[in-house]
Amino acid sequence: MCDDSRYILDELFGKERNVVASKRKNDAHYWNEDVCKNILVSKCFNDLWKHTKYDHEGECSKRHDQFFINEFNCDKSIKKQQREKKYIEEAIAYIQDKLKEVDKILTKHEEQVEQSSKLQVADRPKEIQDRLDNMERQINLLTDQSEKMGEQGKIEESERLIMEADNLKKAREDVLLAYEGTNNPFKTYKICEVCGARQSLYETENKVKTHLDGRIHQGFSTIRVELQKLQQRRLQLEKILEEEARKQEFKEDIAKDVQLDKEKLIKDKKEKEKEKEKEKEKEKEKEKEKEKDKERSRSRDNSKDKSKKKSSKKKKDKEKDRSKSRKHNKKHHKH
Repeated sequence: MCDDSRYILDELFGKERNVVASKRKNDAHYWNEDVCKNILVSKCFNDLWKHTKYDHEGECSKRHDQFFINEFNCDKSIKKQQREKKYIEEAIAYIQDKLKEVDKILTKHEEQVEQSSKLQVADRPKEIQDRLDNMERQINLLTDQSEKMGEQGKIEESERLIMEADNLKKAREDVLLAYEGTNNPFKTYKICEVCGARQSLYETENKVKTHLDGRIHQGFSTIRVELQKLQQRRLQLEKILEEEARKQEFKEDIAKDVQLDKEKLIKDKKEKEKEKEKEKEKEKEKEKEKEKDKERSRSRDNSKDKSKKKSSKKKKDKEKDRSKSRKHNKKHHKH
């Protein structure tokens, strides 16, 4: 009893439910390899054909804890929806593989019936063949008359003729069955289109009910219903994920635009800084030119001053020479 209670609690709350939060590993999740993915999106298919000829996989060895189902259902993230789509596709592939087994049985039976019928047409007694041909002509005649009545607007008459044609078709099939049923073993039974089981055309209601309630028929009936649900859910997820992809693409485009704007601003800023540097360089060049002009001007002024000084000195020297000459002349005159 205690073990049963522990098992139930493990399924509902996980095996680490009693571990202190700070010491939990937090590694038990629905996406782990040891969790059955079919039970998350549908149901575990291994139990459907237990102890039947379709029980190829045996008992499922993966975990089916309610804890994982609850975690899966509560997860609303995009990552979960991507995982769910993957799990659904895997479940659909499994179901389709199972249904292929039924399709092979149906196809084989149809081919056997057709081949056997072709071989027996030539062996039919003349009276049987004549009766079948006559009924076929009457069916075609009634069908043509029904179409004409419909074109003339005589709907009730057209429907009556169609009913007669349908009744005659059934009667023709009964004649064929009465003759070929004993001669063509493939026409004494049919194949169940749901599970591929062979059924006698003359089975009692109890046998038919037993077949319908059987594990194989119920299993195939279940996966056919589940297949439709899974395909519908896959379409929903594809739309959701496509919309999310568009949103993500839009966000990325905006982020790219923002990044381009930032890069443009940085580039413009650098260009402006370069322009400023160029302006500064130009200003420096202008200052240098001004300094050079000033230097040249000072040099010219100095040259002028020197020239003036030389000229002044020359004048002074000349004056001195004249003065000396006059003095000399005076002395010479006195003597």
